[in-house]
Amino acid sequence: MDKVSLTLKNNDSLCDVFSGQNSFPQILTYLKEKKKAQYVIITDSKVKKLHGERLLKFLKDGGLNVFLISFPNGEKNKTRKTKAYMEDIMFEHKCGRDSLIIALGGGVTGDMAGFVAGTYMRGIPVVQVPTTTIAIADSSYGGKTAIDVPAGKNLIGVFHQPIAVFMDPELLKTLDKRNYDSGLVEMIKHGMIKDKKFYDFLKENMKIILNKKHPDYDNVMKKVLLDNLMIKRTVVVEDQKESNLRKILNYGHTVGHAVEKLSNFDLLHGEAIAIGISVEAFIASKLGIMSKDDYLDQRDILESIGLDTKIPKNITTKKIMNLMCIDKKARGGEPEFVFTIKNGQYAVFENGNVSKKVSKEILEKLINEYRKL
Repeated sequence: MDKVSLTLKNNDSLCDVFSGQNSFPQILTYLKEKKKAQYVIITDSKVKKLHGERLLKFLKDGGLNVFLISFPNGEKNKTRKTKAYMEDIMFEHKCGRDSLIIALGGGVTGDMAGFVAGTYMRGIPVVQVPTTTIAIADSSYGGKTAIDVPAGKNLIGVFHQPIAVFMDPELLKTLDKRNYDSGLVEMIKHGMIKDKKFYDFLKENMKIILNKKHPDYDNVMKKVLLDNLMIKRTVVVEDQKESNLRKILNYGHTVGHAVEKLSNFDLLHGEAIAIGISVEAFIASKLGIMSKDDYLDQRDILESIGLDTKIPKNITTKKIMNLMCIDKKARGGEPEFVFTIKNGQYAVFENGNVSKKVSKEILEKLINEYRKL
């Protein structure tokens, strides 16, 4: 596997990122070097059967003192209750500060396991092994961890950087089409906000990316994953705790998170963010921040992979407004947005801020206008 070591700007955290197929032997070698007393695989009920039991046996056969905790699959289970359940099992196994957590799964698992690692015994190491497109593209690296609460999505959490991430395209081949396709949204988003060349590469190679049986799939995806990582890396190393620049990674997420929660998480994260990007690009075009052509281009690439960009009819604008106003990105009760001025370039506003408040009156008017398209 290829290895890239990433150090944050303040040099307080090093993350080793491995990319390539057949990752289990490299995971075992890496974990042995850490010489921990106990290793804990955290995964969900679905990934446990696909990969978890196999990884558990592999690590045990390799001589590690390891056990596995699983929780019911789905965003609906990313809760305080689930977090406490996993922590209690770790207490029962007498896990100390010399333990290490392996987060095996998608974005929900990565968030949950990372949050447990960030708070258990005031912080123990976590290694991320993403098994979904969205996790391998975005959530496994960067240190954001959180749970959902009744008031909104990802409102309680900590920044806790993984010490390693293993990006294995082979693990994506067991992923169903809906999860795989929707997970590509975060990669597309990275191109939209910061790298036109990467955005164009995705557009040109989308047929290969969508076909896991294509003979060029492995080579194309290896390049995609590494290039995608380096885009996010340039942002995270500069702004670990989202004081300004890192906010650009939230493109599409202000509307998207609200729609996702209001769907009762029937919409996958990527599906909701696709809607969010399209709505926010439309708003930017109406505010004169970006052109109508670029808005349409962003909408069209999302629709080209089969994603719906319309807000579901059963989700009212009023409910979206209410949730956006208590979102963690809101300031003074008004939603903040990241915008692009064109594909590959994020907008910068007063005093160098990359986010901008939009008044509730204008926002509600534009969302209703978008819904009539």
